[in-house]
Amino acid sequence: MLGDLHNKRTLEIGCGNGRSIKYIHDKGAKELWGIDISTKQLKRSKNFLNSQGIKAKLICVPMEKECEIPNNYFDLIYSVFGIGWSTDLQKTFSLIHSYLKKDGKFVFSWSHPIHKCVYPQNGKYIFGNSYFDEKWYSADMCGKEIMLSNRKLSTYINTLSDCGFKIERLIEDSDKNLLESENSEFSIKARKMPVLFVIKASKI
Repeated sequence: MLGDLHNKRTLEIGCGNGRSIKYIHDKGAKELWGIDISTKQLKRSKNFLNSQGIKAKLICVPMEKECEIPNNYFDLIYSVFGIGWSTDLQKTFSLIHSYLKKDGKFVFSWSHPIHKCVYPQNGKYIFGNSYFDEKWYSADMCGKEIMLSNRKLSTYINTLSDCGFKIERLIEDSDKNLLESENSEFSIKARKMPVLFVIKASKI
């Protein structure tokens, strides 16, 4: 999905702890950028990358806000489970489009929206939530309540198109380790429906 990264300029949206930046570095990218809204995460990312001898330009900014990121500059912009946190998808995709060179690639992943709609009940799976309800919803993460986006897959695809992207590929899948894990409720469910999706788009 990422293609040949040798000598490419790259930007990660929601760079977190810096592990994905290291992966991109190890694939030969010549320029590494990352943004994140969390100062705590950026500090972790900076410390990790410094420990690996990797130089990257890290910026603390919401993905929906314009900043000093150059336009028409990057060959690849990517996000590993970050884009779904956007509070303004249209603005986020428009900014990403402006940062990319012509024919530059944008690759991102997020939780598949169908997964949160279906629940186990008496050995069967039922729809407990409407797929069409795009309200944000609360979930528990490590004992803390967080808010998650609830967008349909078509919302991501149509917003990309509206912002000047061409969709090259869509993957709907479940993590291999999850599929091979013990028969927990979640892993069994993951064998029946996708847990995540990945979209690759290009700037036109």
